[in-house]
Amino acid sequence: MSEIIIMEKQTPRSIVHLSHGRLSYLENGSGEPVLFLHGLNGNGSSWVGQLKGLAPSLKMWAWDAPGYGESDVAGDSVTDLAKVAIEFMAYCTSGPVNIVGHSMGGLVAMKIAILEPNLVKRLILSCTHPGHGLSASDGANERYQRRLRELKELPKQEYGRRRAKGMLPDETSDALFQKVASIAAESRPEGVVNAAWAIQTANLVPELGKINAPTLVVTCDKDSVAPLAKAQPLLDRIGNVRHLEFKGLGHAPYLEDAHLYNMTVHNFLLGP
Repeated sequence: MSEIIIMEKQTPRSIVHLSHGRLSYLENGSGEPVLFLHGLNGNGSSWVGQLKGLAPSLKMWAWDAPGYGESDVAGDSVTDLAKVAIEFMAYCTSGPVNIVGHSMGGLVAMKIAILEPNLVKRLILSCTHPGHGLSASDGANERYQRRLRELKELPKQEYGRRRAKGMLPDETSDALFQKVASIAAESRPEGVVNAAWAIQTANLVPELGKINAPTLVVTCDKDSVAPLAKAQPLLDRIGNVRHLEFKGLGHAPYLEDAHLYNMTVHNFLLGP
């Protein structure tokens, strides 16, 4: 069962009712099926450049992760998020799906490929890592505790600006900075709290060898959030893996250089 709603800024979202509750998402295009999974301070709108630019050749869905957009919360582990994504994939299409996972979304994408390898055709892991591997007794580290306090206490616009500053190179244009900040400002505390805990407690390193799908790992040389050093276990442990580094870009390459990002996605998913 699905319905159409209108969210902030008149962005049309679809809603599907899954076992955990509502899940909101954007979709566009036709052709090869692709699911886009956003990062901790994103939502489905993070992918508007891909949903428009790749529409002639790809059928795309960009979810609002549980606790984001109009999606209901659904647990606080990467496994919880992956199970919702797997159910959503079954709603979208009957066959295997390509997945593009950015940052937090990359952890979810990897866990999908680990749990249900036959459901994943190809995998693009963008500016991501296998998790920080803290135990539940350790709690979230100070960086995430501070971020969660800021989200609860700061005006939304100021929270968004702080997140954009941490994601983007200093020379970023004001227009792009404001775009990234505006998306981050839409974050809901319940979504970020659960997703941040999932990232902190996940440790996918022992399971990376279970990923069978052809995989492209994308890193950016000005990304201070998930630099190459954090992505290195993916390159070391995923069997069928390639690596591409973008020069001059930070932690939002899908917006910083949408043309380059789209070309990369197109070539990898539709190439030989």
